[in-house]
Amino acid sequence: MKSLIIYAYLFTSVVILLFGCSKKEKPLTPDTTPPGVKSVVSFDTTKVLISFDESVKTETAVDTMNYMITSYETLDVHLVDIDPMKINCILQTEPQESTFYELSIKNIKDMSGNVMKDTSFTFFGIGVPVDSFPPNIWIIEPCEGDTLYGFEYFSVNTSDNTGIKKVSFFINDSLLAIDKDFPYYSILDVRNLTEGDIYKIYALAEDYSANVGHSGSLDVFIGYHPPFPYVVLDAIYTGKIPYRADKTEDGTKIFFVQIHNWSQPPIDDLVMFSTETNSIEKMIHFTTGGSYFLDVFENSWVYFTTGNSFSIYDILLEQIIETVAVGGTPQGIVRSNNEKLYIARNSKEDILVYSLQQNSVIDSIPVPGKPAALSIDTNNNELYACLNSENLITVIDTEIDTVITNISISGYPFEVIFSPVYDRAYVTELDNSLIGVIETFTHTLLDEISPFGLINPKGMAITDDGEYLFITGMNDKVFVINTFDYSIEWSFELGMYPWSIVYIPLYDRMYVVCMGDTRIYCIGD
Repeated sequence: MKSLIIYAYLFTSVVILLFGCSKKEKPLTPDTTPPGVKSVVSFDTTKVLISFDESVKTETAVDTMNYMITSYETLDVHLVDIDPMKINCILQTEPQESTFYELSIKNIKDMSGNVMKDTSFTFFGIGVPVDSFPPNIWIIEPCEGDTLYGFEYFSVNTSDNTGIKKVSFFINDSLLAIDKDFPYYSILDVRNLTEGDIYKIYALAEDYSANVGHSGSLDVFIGYHPPFPYVVLDAIYTGKIPYRADKTEDGTKIFFVQIHNWSQPPIDDLVMFSTETNSIEKMIHFTTGGSYFLDVFENSWVYFTTGNSFSIYDILLEQIIETVAVGGTPQGIVRSNNEKLYIARNSKEDILVYSLQQNSVIDSIPVPGKPAALSIDTNNNELYACLNSENLITVIDTEIDTVITNISISGYPFEVIFSPVYDRAYVTELDNSLIGVIETFTHTLLDEISPFGLINPKGMAITDDGEYLFITGMNDKVFVINTFDYSIEWSFELGMYPWSIVYIPLYDRMYVVCMGDTRIYCIGD
C-alpha cells in the first residue's frame, strides 16, 4: 500500500513538471498586407465578378463609388453584392456593349483595415453580340385613320434577337418621346394640334448593336374639340342667399345653408334639396346666427355651424336634434368615421374635438392661425384645415388629434377637396386665383396652377374617376380642369357669383349654388 502511494506521488510530480515546462504559443504576426484581386470576369451582359485574395470589409466592397468601368462609354455600377466569405463581389452594371473594359478599384480594405492600392484591370466584356439585324416594330394603337381627341395612347410592340435599347416616337417627323422600358408607349396630347388636320405618326426601335427598325407610318385625324357636354337642365330659385353645399352618400339629397340678411330678426335656413325631383323638400329655420359651413355624413346626419354654436340635423327625423354653444366663431365642421366632430374656431385659433358618443368636447387642438374650412382624408385618417390668416394648410392626425405638419401655399385657402383615391388634395386660393395641388402621402405642395380666366376660385367638385375637377369662379364662370395636366377642358358662364358645386355620379349631374341670383342650377346631359 505504501509503495502505491509513493508511485502515485511520483507520477503526479512528473505531470506537473511536464505541464509547467510547456512552451508559450508564439503570438501571431500582425496582418499588414493589403488585399489584392485574383481575377475579374464578366459572366453576364450586366454582371462583373471580382475575386479578392482575402476577406474584405463589406462597407468598402459594396460602395459603388469605389468602382469605375470604362471603354468607349462609361458603365454605371448600380449595385454590389458580396458572398458570405466576403471574398467574391458581383457588380451590377449597365449592358456591356464593348469587347474590352478597364475596371478601376479603390478604397477596398481587408478585415485588418489594410487598404488596397488603387488598381486597374482589363477584362473581356461579354456584351451584346454584334449583329446586323434591325428590330421589328409595329404600332398597336392608334390605328390607321383613327380620330384622336385630347390624350391618346401611342403604343408599339417590338422584337429583336439581342434586345431593345430604346423606342422613339414621332409625329410629323418631330420627336415626341423616348421610352427605354417595356411596355413601350407614349402619351400623345393632341389638344394643341390643328383640329381637322391629318398627322403622320411612326416609331423607331434601336437595339444594342445600333440597328434601327421602323414601324412604318400611319395617318391619324385630329378631331374637333368637343363642346361642353352638359346643358342647364333646371334653375331653382332659393329665396335667400345660398352658400356651401354638400350631398348625402347616395346622392339623392343635397343640403346647403342660406341666410336672409335683411330680415329682423334674421332667420336663416338649412335647405334639403331632392336630386330626384330637382326641388326643395324642406327648409329648417334657425336663429342662432349666420351659417356658411356644413358637412353631410352618410345618409343620416348634417352638421353645421351657426353664430357661436353648431347644430346636428337628423335627416331621417327631419329635425335639428341638438345645438351646442362652443364660442370662438366656429366655421368649418366635419365628422370623422370614428364618431368625432371637428369644429374650426376661427377667433380662438384652434380645432375643437367633439365626441358624439359622450356628447361633449373632449379636446382642443391649437393651430398656428385662424382656421376656416375643414376636410377629412379618410384613407390616411388626416384632417386638413385651411388657415386663411396664415396662407397655411394644417394637417392633423385624427387618431391622436395632433398637428403633424403645416403646408405653406401662396394665397388665402378657401376650400380643400380630395381626389377619389386620396392621393391628391386640391385647394382653392381665393385672393390670387390659384389652385394648389398637394401630394397627400408626403404633404408636399406639388404645384399651384393658374387656369386662364379663373378669378377668385371658391367651390370645387371632382368626378368619381378623378379625371375632371370642377371649380367655381367669382367672374360668373365654372371651369372644368383636366387633372392629367391641369389644363382647362371647358369653361362656361352660369348665374351670378357661383359659390358651391356638387357632383352627383348617380345622375351624372352637377349642382351649382349661385349666391348672386339666389339660385341652384342643375347641369346634366
